[in-house]
Amino acid sequence: MQKYAFIKDSLTIAIIQIGGCPDLCPTVRFVAVKSTEQQDIQSLQRIAERLVKTRTGDVNQLRGLLSEYGVVVGTGITTLMNAVPDIVEDANNELTSIARSFILRIYRNIQRISVQIEAVKTELFDLIKDKDEYALLQSIPGIGPIISAALMASVGDAGAFKNGRQLAAWIGLTPTQYASGETNRMGKISKRGNSSLRKYLIHGARTVLNWCEKKDDVLSCWLKTLKERMHGCKAVVALANKLARIIWSVLTTKQPFDVTKACA
Repeated sequence: MQKYAFIKDSLTIAIIQIGGCPDLCPTVRFVAVKSTEQQDIQSLQRIAERLVKTRTGDVNQLRGLLSEYGVVVGTGITTLMNAVPDIVEDANNELTSIARSFILRIYRNIQRISVQIEAVKTELFDLIKDKDEYALLQSIPGIGPIISAALMASVGDAGAFKNGRQLAAWIGLTPTQYASGETNRMGKISKRGNSSLRKYLIHGARTVLNWCEKKDDVLSCWLKTLKERMHGCKAVVALANKLARIIWSVLTTKQPFDVTKACA
């Protein structure tokens, strides 16, 4: 028995057959069903993201509570965690006994969450480290274990995309287009698709862009020229778009990244 998914919005009602390409919608590209392994990778990533978000909230709250008592700590979670034990033991500050109690409680909670984050990341790395796709993705500049895991969980088979531009558009890194009569102009990126994957690629691109001045390979030279022609934020997004295309090429050809062909 065939299954159908009903998609309804303010403009259209479309009936799309799940698992194939029906005659009704010949241009629709269907998303492949995730394997159980992809679901495991994605689940671990979502858990890690939630834990990090919770820890960040606790860190900000702890920093704010300390400042209410006149204790200001430098930026960075490491700086804060190193300073808290001495702050609690310091009898000369304005902290009351109750304040010292809840500060220690939040401090220990942050420690517990940090241990959980590292445990989840270790489990995630053990799950993907022996995969061929992981080794290929690690050859691309700006792509680390976290981005590799996100790509393996979300993209799956890169061959499902016609080309690298289609993958970049699926992630939401291609510009929108406005056309009317003789007017045809490009707008901002669409920001459609997987927001977490797009965020990771932009962070990776920013890292590569920050270090390009110290390198003289083909990609770095292209990035230096790019930075001269446009704002830094636009250059980061442009590089993220290029990384998406490189990812598609690497995964479909099963060949490691070759920097000499990056700007060919």
